[in-house]
Amino acid sequence: MSKFLKIDSKLEKLSNKLEAKLSKDRPNYPESLRTFEERRIDWIDSEISKAIIIQPIFESEGVNSKIWNFINIAWYDDVKSTHRPQWIKNLVDKKSFEIIETNIDELLLKSEENLTSIKMDDLH
Repeated sequence: MSKFLKIDSKLEKLSNKLEAKLSKDRPNYPESLRTFEERRIDWIDSEISKAIIIQPIFESEGVNSKIWNFINIAWYDDVKSTHRPQWIKNLVDKKSFEIIETNIDELLLKSEENLTSIKMDDLH
């Protein structure tokens, strides 16, 4: 059973509101590399790519699905330069998935506030 069962509908709702793409478990990766669950909401706003990412921790021994991050990220990629200015904020850092599940409404609201207000000047 998916860890995301209780929150997927909320992720879908926000994704629709933002006219964004909701990705589940890295669908473009080969099957052999899709060994963990993950969710991403991605969209572009005024040439700035924005994403909300919920993923387990990546460690030297592999993926640790016991601890999770909830990340807001924005970046600009002009495809010409090697520098990719970005802004990133971890709303949940290395905590149990239940923390995300319990606080999903607040996390999504904060993410929407964070990312809709990001402008090019905020990227470093």
